[in-house]
Amino acid sequence: MAASELERLSGPVHPLPVLRRGSEVKVYTGAGWAKGKVNNSTRDCCTVYMTQQRRTTRCHDARNIIPL
Repeated sequence: MAASELERLSGPVHPLPVLRRGSEVKVYTGAGWAKGKVNNSTRDCCTVYMTQQRRTTRCHDARNIIPL
């Protein structure tokens, strides 16, 4: 693994960053990183619509979401 990946994984799991609706983010899924737009964001959960995959996903781990 790259050093930046190890830094990301060693970070805190909670709380999530509170993001504005419509802001672009990258979310880690089982198939890798996917771009999407935020639908709803709180400190506990972030709901993201991924345009290429045409689906909505929820992220509960701060290590798996990166604001662009």
